[in-house]
Amino acid sequence: MTVTKLNQTALSLLVEPLRHLQFRGKARMLHFLSPRSGERSAVVFGAIFHLDLEDYIQRSIFLGTFEPDETRLVSRYLQQGMTVVDVGANVGYFTALSAKMVGSRGRVASFEPSPYAFQRLSGMISENQLTHVKAVNVGLSDVPGSLNLYLGKEPGNHAPTMIAHENTTKTSVPVQTLDLEMTRLGIDQVDLLKIDVEGYEMHVFAGAKRLLRERRIKAVLCEFNESWLEKAGASGAQLEELLIAAGFVEKPCAAQHLAVPNRFFLLPDSTVKVPRGSA
Repeated sequence: MTVTKLNQTALSLLVEPLRHLQFRGKARMLHFLSPRSGERSAVVFGAIFHLDLEDYIQRSIFLGTFEPDETRLVSRYLQQGMTVVDVGANVGYFTALSAKMVGSRGRVASFEPSPYAFQRLSGMISENQLTHVKAVNVGLSDVPGSLNLYLGKEPGNHAPTMIAHENTTKTSVPVQTLDLEMTRLGIDQVDLLKIDVEGYEMHVFAGAKRLLRERRIKAVLCEFNESWLEKAGASGAQLEELLIAAGFVEKPCAAQHLAVPNRFFLLPDSTVKVPRGSA
């Protein structure tokens, strides 16, 4: 049989039983077989998502291949009643995972400045009646105001950034600081801060000085994209130094072996147990 892209029905029949299973070669196989266009629905972490297969992140969510190591770590770390802040929530993958893990007694605040991604994020939250989740359509930075958000012109990977670069369109978006937003939302403690803002992480942490100083952030899952950090005038070493200076200790995370690693940091005085088997 000639190997071709599967049609939508065949793809769904293949993917549904495999979505929550992980095995060597899964991502390569399913992305090879998957169409690169079309809208598909999927239940992920008990939440209904409507996903555009043209976008790599959404296609990965549909196929069950999006950041499996980070997914496993977050699932093992979070407990009922916790509070999660998802910075750079995109269409809401980690928002939905966090909402499931912390339950109705917990809270999730999801920040996404992209109009396109926020529409999908807020729609997912509303459709699934995730009343303990709050979506906020602003970016986070070191000072309040407005900034340009840069969007790649080429379709296929919606990963907006506050960092100017070539072959993009730009749109002005409001920005706030994490310190001010946590006060506004009445959040005193963040049990997990997940942050993925394409190299703008240092600016976000600069707007969270009070939270860091008072040790109100207990754990951080942060992307270390060296290329984007350098474009922002920073580095992975500086980002690591900032977190260690704030009292965090890095814990093993299997995703560190990736070309663009996500790294997990925890306050040593946290009462939460470090997840076993995360590496």
